Amino acid sequence: MTWKISLDTVSYPAYFYDGPPVSLEDSLINAKKWGFDGIDIFPHRPVGFPLDLSKERRKRLREMAGELGIEIACVGPATDYRRSTHVLINRTEKEIIWTKECIELAADLGAPLVRIFAGFVGYFYHRGWNLGYGNTAMWEAQTIEVSQEKDFMIEWENAKAAIKECTKIAADYGVTLALQNHPPLTNNTEETLEMIEEIDEPNLQCCLDLPLFESQSTDFVWKVVQRTGSRFVHSHLIGLRYLGGMNNSYGFKEVVMAEGQENWTEFFKAAKTIGYNGYFAHEQCSPIVLDHHKPAGLDEVNRRFIEGIKWFRELTGKIDRGEV
Repeated sequence: MTWKISLDTVSYPAYFYDGPPVSLEDSLINAKKWGFDGIDIFPHRPVGFPLDLSKERRKRLREMAGELGIEIACVGPATDYRRSTHVLINRTEKEIIWTKECIELAADLGAPLVRIFAGFVGYFYHRGWNLGYGNTAMWEAQTIEVSQEKDFMIEWENAKAAIKECTKIAADYGVTLALQNHPPLTNNTEETLEMIEEIDEPNLQCCLDLPLFESQSTDFVWKVVQRTGSRFVHSHLIGLRYLGGMNNSYGFKEVVMAEGQENWTEFFKAAKTIGYNGYFAHEQCSPIVLDHHKPAGLDEVNRRFIEGIKWFRELTGKIDRGEV
């Protein structure tokens, strides 16, 4: 197995740190300088929005990546194929057009994958998520009757139809869509795989992220990776430390991978066993708060990239040598 790690530019629009955004060109230079194999493109402003990237700039980026020996591994938009709040404002239609733009960007840059979400809602739950059993109503918490989850299933079918339509568009460009195991519609890995199986298109596969697993036990990690099998085409690296209580608005703190709660050793070993040949994209995608509640700057983001690739190479090297 060839271990491949990419630098995910979701880390660089200055959403999560104090400082300036980093351009795609500078991201490629950083990836080369620090020893990454590729980069992932986050196609949102202020860095990688498709309408801001002319055909000429796309051509230059692809040529620059080739000259540096850096692959453009994936384009990763934050998508949401759920219905709108008003019948005349069809968000799903807009989302399909948005996905098409990202597919065209991926094709122009030579990226084989576009990572998608079935639905998206910040970090991570809709209002009322903890007030009842299973999925509460997607538009408002029910108080009179037990939910039959019909509203959830309506959203499920709507997203499923939209993603299937997007696979047809992607096929015209030779691009594969990678559905991530990310809430709120695909609330766990099993639901993610069920969505993929129900859509049943050869160019819809799975982006499998360990930090979003329901359990980090060795048996569970192996079971999920083996269940995903050949559908596993992309993944992300991030370290999370869950804090508990109400002392943090997100419930977790982003840390370097070695300090997180994730069972990376067994995840990597399981991936190797099934013959995984995709990328692990190093992302920093939540507010980085340092000790004593100090916000991080760009230097801390870069430090974590450097530390992260060192950790990745050391751990995967130990796995290859049978030391862990």
